[in-house]
Amino acid sequence: MNCHNHFIIRLNWIDLITLSGVFTASLAVVAALNQAIYLCAALLFLAMLGDALDGLLARKFKLERNFGRYLDGFMDVLIYLVAPCLALYLHGFNGWWAMCLWPVLLCGCVRLAVFNDIGNIQESNGLAYLGMPVFWSVFIFGTFLWLELFLDKTISYSLLAISLLLFSYAMVIRRPFFKFKKLWHILLLTVGNSLVFLAVHFWSIYHA
Repeated sequence: MNCHNHFIIRLNWIDLITLSGVFTASLAVVAALNQAIYLCAALLFLAMLGDALDGLLARKFKLERNFGRYLDGFMDVLIYLVAPCLALYLHGFNGWWAMCLWPVLLCGCVRLAVFNDIGNIQESNGLAYLGMPVFWSVFIFGTFLWLELFLDKTISYSLLAISLLLFSYAMVIRRPFFKFKKLWHILLLTVGNSLVFLAVHFWSIYHA
């Protein structure tokens, strides 16, 4: 019996990049559990890098397959739905505020199920998403962390709640959303944000 018949699926190197999200997202949750919220954000942006690269590389090297899209969807649930929502809850966005997290989880799962069914859509300027992609949850999370440094808690929480509800709605409306296609855009948004939040994390430790 060879290796191909022994296991239920043969993973390729693109799948391994996809699966890296298990580690980065899990470590982000651990960071949130230890009140290291900026480290959590840095790890989520790093997880986003792996998620962005797998599809880009799969198309480039002709390694696209249905299994890869399904696997990516499961990682997206962890990286963009479970981890950010749990991090926000642990950071204090709980009680009645936490009710705004449910629509994100519900609409996000619906959005990803539709994506697994149809994939990207073709627009005049190339591939696009149908419905707002779930990865925007990390940008909302990161923006909130900046806003709460300068705004009153009630104001920052209210803005976050409104953003999460609008985000939930946008994920399930039938309209195309922009898809990042250039590698430098992806690196700037993911690695750049990850390094910034990592620097803030160490700065906060030093000035604690």
